[in-house]
Amino acid sequence: MGSDGSDLYAQRADLLRYVGRRVDDPALREDIVQEAYLRLLTYQAKPDANVTNVVAFLRRISINLVRDYFRRSGRGMATELSEDLPCPRSDLESQAEQRQLIVIVAGVLGRMPGLRREVFIARRLHGASAREVAERLGISPGAVDTHVARAVLDLHRAMATLEKRGASAGR
Repeated sequence: MGSDGSDLYAQRADLLRYVGRRVDDPALREDIVQEAYLRLLTYQAKPDANVTNVVAFLRRISINLVRDYFRRSGRGMATELSEDLPCPRSDLESQAEQRQLIVIVAGVLGRMPGLRREVFIARRLHGASAREVAERLGISPGAVDTHVARAVLDLHRAMATLEKRGASAGR
């Protein structure tokens, strides 16, 4: 690094772009880059300090400063409560519809062939991979996919039937 600081100045534009990928505010970018240089120079002033890669060191300082800024700015943020805010909880009618839907889905699952139901529950509810389900049940991964597709089709048919009943009841 040159004694006149020209290398530091040359890196400044690159560091501003680097920080700019993470921070939108131009004034904040400038502050972070300036603080990074200040910390670099402070560190280099120590008698046992040896920075072999100044660019990497500046980037690491900058990233830490960005993280610190966002961590600090996220603290203490509160939303003022208002009487106009809607309650996230559903109304009673919606809750009744959800219960009815659960009963219908449980009924469809109960009428499915045992292997199809077991595959569907393992894949969709428990998040097991097709390979894991196939190994556990002694079938191929393709068969697992077929069972899941058929189970989904059964559920869609039941929902379509329910929707038709609801549409005809509303007339």
